[in-house]
Amino acid sequence: MHWADVIAADLVTRSNNHVIATGITPSGHIHVGNMREILTGDTIYKALKYKDSGIEAKLIYIGDTIDPLRKVYPFLDESYSQYIGMSLYEIPCPCSEHNNYAEHFLLPFFDALKMLNVEYEPKYTHEMYKSGEYSECIHTLIEHKQEVKEILEHISGRQLPDDWYPYNPKCGACKKITTTTVTGFEKPYVLYKCKCGYEGKADINTDDGKLPWRLDWPARWQFLGVSCEPYGKDHATAGGSYDTGKRIIEEIFSGKAPYSVIYEWIQLKGKGAMASSTGVVVTAVEMLEITPPEVLRFLMVRHNPNKHIDFDPGLGILTLVDELDRYERINYDIEEGDDPEDQKRTYDLSQVTTPPPEFPKQIPYRHLVNLVQIDDNWDAILERLKRTEHFEDLTDFETAKLEQRLNCVRNWLKSFAPENVKFRVQSDLPDITLSEDQKAFIEKLCAKFQDDPWESDVLHNTIYSVSADLNIKPRKGFEAIYNTLLGKPQGPRLGYFLSSLDKEFVLKRFSEIIKK
Repeated sequence: MHWADVIAADLVTRSNNHVIATGITPSGHIHVGNMREILTGDTIYKALKYKDSGIEAKLIYIGDTIDPLRKVYPFLDESYSQYIGMSLYEIPCPCSEHNNYAEHFLLPFFDALKMLNVEYEPKYTHEMYKSGEYSECIHTLIEHKQEVKEILEHISGRQLPDDWYPYNPKCGACKKITTTTVTGFEKPYVLYKCKCGYEGKADINTDDGKLPWRLDWPARWQFLGVSCEPYGKDHATAGGSYDTGKRIIEEIFSGKAPYSVIYEWIQLKGKGAMASSTGVVVTAVEMLEITPPEVLRFLMVRHNPNKHIDFDPGLGILTLVDELDRYERINYDIEEGDDPEDQKRTYDLSQVTTPPPEFPKQIPYRHLVNLVQIDDNWDAILERLKRTEHFEDLTDFETAKLEQRLNCVRNWLKSFAPENVKFRVQSDLPDITLSEDQKAFIEKLCAKFQDDPWESDVLHNTIYSVSADLNIKPRKGFEAIYNTLLGKPQGPRLGYFLSSLDKEFVLKRFSEIIKK
């Protein structure tokens, strides 16, 4: 069984009604690493709905908008130092186009979720505090302050200060949450004084303050009825926030901790774990610009959440798309898989639209990378695809898929493609000099190509046979061809590349270099 179906089966033994929660503090760019949480939750949600139509389930995404800004991150200017300690929803938007700082990062992310076909209900913590959803839990935690403190100290192994309080008031003057000290409680008000000199009272029935994270988490489990939640391995360490949350909900709220789904980090090739705070990110929006949405879903769905993922936005993207295409062939029984049932389920859970009943024509991503650079014209690309891939009479689905992939390839070439993948066919003979044996190779190749069918496999084999006949290393022959056509000693896969070019153009260029 697919990992999501295993989790769904476990959840169904507990209840027929489920709330799956995911979320983030929108302090910076929401990146591919963050996507693991929401897409893990969405995959479990879809597995539940797939399992039995009688199951009631929903997925919620919680933006921790009331959380304070912790520091001036690398992508912010120093003017934001004045907002450190203030709630993200009360801080100005960095681009001045959104209502606040939190929305600046959340709204583009929500647009990305639509593209990924994630069915979710968004929630903002500042709105939940303001509407009073937290108030009963806050009052319970204050009433059991000493018990709560003992649980936190026992589980976390750290001593809390004598003036610790299970609630952080927001200063009515400077609006900061991190600079207040509680001086008393007169229901429903928490009395406080702030480092700025202001003294006031915070109403626990509104957004005048918030719970510390280790209490906020079990509180929302309680009033939202969360039954399953994916969370990062940092929360799963011994004595971490899941352990304390479990004790709090069971012993203070008399509730039950949600089903635990721990996920591993996504490592960005050459840079380590992605983190908004360090700027080591490929954002969700960037990912969806360079690859179709089902590829991002596939990246998450094919791996068990407890396995780490190495993510390479360079050549790794081409490999990732190739792998999804392989799963598609397995799904339509065009190719045998090593675990076909799991691979078919993975393919199904990766899709953002209903696939057609018949196997759609596949457009190799690597080939599109070449075609876009040879001649980025729709008609020219279609003509080359007809010649090299025997594409005729594309359906509406296939046409839309081709257009989408072409746009993604263009963006990938601009943003993440390695330099050795980029090329430009030279309109005139480059200023190069070939050795005599390379000229002899080109001359014999030119003669052979005259009668060869202009097909990638045939051209590939001819290049190797001519190399063998002349006792020239294939690599040296390759360099001669690339230099003649591109003005550089390397380029795309040669058979495909040559077959994508006009035959007369190639033969004319070869004739020019032979005469030089």
